[in-house]
Amino acid sequence: MTVRYPDYSNGNMNISCSLLKYYGCPYRHPSLEVLDKLFETRKPRNVVFMLFDAMGISIINRHLPEDSFIRRHIVRSLSSTFPPTTVAATTAINSGLQPIETGWLGWITYFREVDQNVVTFFNTKQGNEHETLNVPHLAYSNMPYPSLIMQIRTKHPEINVMSFSPFMTFPTDPNTKTVSVTDGCDRIIEMIKEEGPHFIYSYWDNPDHDMHVHGIDAPCITDILNDIDRNLERLSKEIGDDTLVIVTADHSQINSKWVYLCDYPELQNLLVRPHSIEFRAASLFVKEGKQEEFKERFEKLLGEHFILMSHKEFLESGLLGNSLPHPRTDGFVGDFVAISKDEYCLGDYHEDSNNLIGMHAGLTEEEMMVPLIVL
Repeated sequence: MTVRYPDYSNGNMNISCSLLKYYGCPYRHPSLEVLDKLFETRKPRNVVFMLFDAMGISIINRHLPEDSFIRRHIVRSLSSTFPPTTVAATTAINSGLQPIETGWLGWITYFREVDQNVVTFFNTKQGNEHETLNVPHLAYSNMPYPSLIMQIRTKHPEINVMSFSPFMTFPTDPNTKTVSVTDGCDRIIEMIKEEGPHFIYSYWDNPDHDMHVHGIDAPCITDILNDIDRNLERLSKEIGDDTLVIVTADHSQINSKWVYLCDYPELQNLLVRPHSIEFRAASLFVKEGKQEEFKERFEKLLGEHFILMSHKEFLESGLLGNSLPHPRTDGFVGDFVAISKDEYCLGDYHEDSNNLIGMHAGLTEEEMMVPLIVL
């Protein structure tokens, strides 16, 4: 497998920089020239930004023929963030900021406030995602960020700004829930027929959700991609020159294999707690004075599948971005970060891999590359 580092000048985050630029909002990072030219020439009254979780280039090519609507409308490939995972990438897309700037790094974050690993989006204890912690939402209270939705709404109160998804995307924004892609496209068609300008952001959790459970080659994934393809083609026939539709993904996926720290007690016994961030980008906190011993053992036992970076090497690598770090970012990164360079994931215990076949957050090209689709 080919290792691919993120490109923060040609990534899905940069779509948002072009959007912020078009709407006259501040943005910190390069915009995408191809989008800037479209905005300049078309000056759309309505802009629709659609994100399909894990619908990366490799997944599209795997399930759709060359003459499919989606493949014919891919303008270019873009890079995801690192890790290429929903927490880091959708936050970057929703803010136009790099993960190093937001502190939203992965599915699991160690918060010193509660001295435990927390599911970042849900504010629940790792391993018990149905029981919310009895504290203010740790991620949103400690790492708030200016969302794309709120920035555009604040700058342009005259624009009808709407976001919707199968669940709430922004706790501060009253989203409209939508069950299916068909339902979502119906709502978009209805909204853009209304008078006045619109900005619409929509998110769907598939194909990501079903690939985690069934793997990236399952027939149900072909069905999901075909459904998205049909609906985007239908949507394209309903929009006029005054509406620009931008479609992308947060990351892609690969089929996984697993190794478990519980099978290597000589490693696990040197750790302070279970690892955090992601199974393919594992933040490892090591017992005091055991760093060199851990590094030597890890590289000997698992170095074939993982790149092991020290705390300093990781933060200086540019993987999270090259901007001023959020004050909390440093504390979320352990003594080492183990990054998968092939199909292997790092679990603490065997049950970590339950119902997880398709995976992401590593450094392979297959996980990293996503489409820029424009209608």
